[in-house]
Amino acid sequence: MIPPNQHRLGIDHPVVSVRNHPDAVEKYVRLGFAPSPISYHPWGSVLTLMMFENNFIELIGIDDPAKFGTGEVNGFCYGRTLGEFLARSEGLGLLALHSKDIEGDFAAVKASGLPTQQRVDFRRKIAAPDGSPDEAVVSLGMIMDTALGDASNFLCQQHRPEFIWRKDWQNHPNGANAVQEVVYVTPDLTLLEERWMKLFGAAQMNRVDGHVEADTGCGKVIALTPEQAKERFAAVGMPVAYTEKPHGIALQVRVRDITVTERLLAENGVSHARTAKGVAVTPDSAGNTIIEFVQTA
Repeated sequence: MIPPNQHRLGIDHPVVSVRNHPDAVEKYVRLGFAPSPISYHPWGSVLTLMMFENNFIELIGIDDPAKFGTGEVNGFCYGRTLGEFLARSEGLGLLALHSKDIEGDFAAVKASGLPTQQRVDFRRKIAAPDGSPDEAVVSLGMIMDTALGDASNFLCQQHRPEFIWRKDWQNHPNGANAVQEVVYVTPDLTLLEERWMKLFGAAQMNRVDGHVEADTGCGKVIALTPEQAKERFAAVGMPVAYTEKPHGIALQVRVRDITVTERLLAENGVSHARTAKGVAVTPDSAGNTIIEFVQTA
């Protein structure tokens, strides 16, 4: 199915980049996720997905750096960009925004004045729902701003969505069913506030308890100061820091029953603690990323 996002550019998938992909997949299984089958990008990266009804988490690593440059567009290659990120850190990198019209959406972003780069079209091998070999067909529109560190985005349109939004990939033992928040830390809240206003519209922006948030129509993006972030996630500690520029630190994931989730974490020996909103795992449990599980009505 195609996610029924109410807003044009809702959260499609946050990208968690890791150096040891097989180890990270095992960690996500211990968190109670049921990852999709392993797949590969043509430019040398390996991935698996934690699929939900309307968005998902992509866990990505490097399979073959010799393929960096494959399919590059005007000098840009996603594999090379991933390699550069992993050279400095693991954790939350780019955030993909959902598009059903890559040409129209990319043109609208360009018109907003945000820096944009290449349009990237590619295919990756995948098994169809009936098990037969096939290909996913994907278009990306890069919206990178190096001044903002790793708080940039890209648009993502799945031209064969039935190969991605599969119900049989959405049954997670921890009860997870949505990415509700992608949380960033920034030395200056206005840096992300100004960017998100252009991406999502002024009507979607709010200042709440001193921080900035934007409702994308399919989850929120949250900007915290370093002090606010340390306070919110004091129970589990912060990810290993690698920059003072804006960067992602946490995902808030909705679950059906927080008691089931917490019990599973305990049974699997995952380090976790209660927060004001739910239950969070330590960053080392999820690829230098905090995952906070919450139960909402």
